Amino acid sequence: MARRVGWSRRIGVATALVVIVGAGIALAGGALDNRGGDRSEPGRSPAPPPAAPTLLAPELALTRLALIDIHGVLPADLDRGGADRLRIFVNEKLARERGVPAEANFTLNEVPLDEGDNLIRVVLVGEGGEGESSAPILVIRDSTTPQIRITRPEPGGTVYGGTETLRGRTEPGASLEIKDERANESVEATVADDGRFEASLRLAMGSNTFVVFSEDAAGNRASTRVVVTRAPSLASIDLTVSVSELTVGDLPATINVVALVQDELGRASEGAEGTFCLSPPNRGTTTYRSVTAEGRATWPNMVVAGDERAVGTWLVTVLAIMPSGEELRGDASFSVH
Repeated sequence: MARRVGWSRRIGVATALVVIVGAGIALAGGALDNRGGDRSEPGRSPAPPPAAPTLLAPELALTRLALIDIHGVLPADLDRGGADRLRIFVNEKLARERGVPAEANFTLNEVPLDEGDNLIRVVLVGEGGEGESSAPILVIRDSTTPQIRITRPEPGGTVYGGTETLRGRTEPGASLEIKDERANESVEATVADDGRFEASLRLAMGSNTFVVFSEDAAGNRASTRVVVTRAPSLASIDLTVSVSELTVGDLPATINVVALVQDELGRASEGAEGTFCLSPPNRGTTTYRSVTAEGRATWPNMVVAGDERAVGTWLVTVLAIMPSGEELRGDASFSVH
């Protein structure tokens, strides 16, 4: 009995193994059948990425604005079914994403700009992914206003003449405008390539206000006010010569020339530059330079020489320039007979 029972158990185990193996074969066969079924279906090709749009060069490649409009053109052979978005990049940062424009010639409004250089490009995106990028365009943003520096006249200073030269400097390449508020008129100015400028101002007695405007190539505009006060001048010059007449027989002779100079406040002038000129009747002019001390500028021992051609009137002049810039002129003469 014990042997029969053991045999029966062996037969049962063997039968179970056969069933399991058969099931595995059946599953494997089903898998093989399924692979064969997949090969019989037609395959799908992936969609190609969209072609590149074109960006048009802006009319102004230099601007002070933070937002600008950009114009472009969609590719002529664009498959609109294969593109559904447009991406805008500024300096390789995604600035905006929007739908594909309805028109081939499109405008992107209010594209943001960084300060300085901005490389802008666009790409189309569709089922096939991000397409080829447009060629970039360069837009430069400059939002810094130009500086204006006045070098003459000194702020708060007083002048005594009817005209004064305005000098200063601004940003190279900037345009300049000067407005005389009292006369309500523009003042002509000259501007150098490095930004230095100069203008001649006409002054009335009292306070004179001028407004200087500067505008750079990006459209940034700055202004400054210049107030020039003109006061009555008490400056004067009196020229004297030590002789009034000479004879040819006296020549050569030496004479003294003295200029008495008062400054704008009526005081004895100190440090004013004076230029004397001696003009004989039939010869070229001789000059001599001097500086005032205690109100006096002198040409000592001025030589008068010659022969019969020295006969006539000899003119002596002096030109003195005050520290304020005011110019004074004195005249005198003597004769040779």
